[in-house]
Amino acid sequence: MSQTEHDQPPHSQGQERQKQERAAGAGSAAASLELLTLLAAGVADLALDQLRQTVDRAQDAMRRHDLPELLTDGVVELRKRGELATRRAGMGHENYLETMARRASERITSEGRPCA
Repeated sequence: MSQTEHDQPPHSQGQERQKQERAAGAGSAAASLELLTLLAAGVADLALDQLRQTVDRAQDAMRRHDLPELLTDGVVELRKRGELATRRAGMGHENYLETMARRASERITSEGRPCA
């Protein structure tokens, strides 16, 4: 203990200790707030960077001469993916690959071509 701590009554020493603890707590709260602020700024910067890249890609795509064909191909691909996803989700206990193979063989047989 320092000389001033000896001269203070015990009640004052407890108050001084509480002040020091509050100051330390405020420091850790400030550090936590600073960390949260930096994390939020980092997330925002990352999101803006991704948005910039997306806009650049969209601008590049808009300059393409084959844009209608590209969009048509994209729509067809998304429709096929949607069909596959809904079939997988609604199939129950059937094996997905077996069902797809059966459908392919039925389609080939119905078209009059032999299975290869």
